Amino acid sequence: MKITRRVKITVTQHSILRAGVAPARAFCPVCAQAVETLPCGQAAEVLEIDGQALAGLIAAGRVHTIALVSGDWRVCRASLFAQG
Repeated sequence: MKITRRVKITVTQHSILRAGVAPARAFCPVCAQAVETLPCGQAAEVLEIDGQALAGLIAAGRVHTIALVSGDWRVCRASLFAQG
């Protein structure tokens, strides 16, 4: 006897942020409010793009960046998730 089964597979996508890199809060001048920020590398991972593509989004003004006193750059998380 042959048994036929139908299987329905539903796929969802989740972005997982690395443990140990907590989002820092900073003032985003474009959003005009305090927002959570991510390092550029982690922001690129969340969008699943490379650093060069992220730089293109930043240059186009689609993703906001914040310069820290240390000289590092952070990405505004609100603008990052607006890309989704």
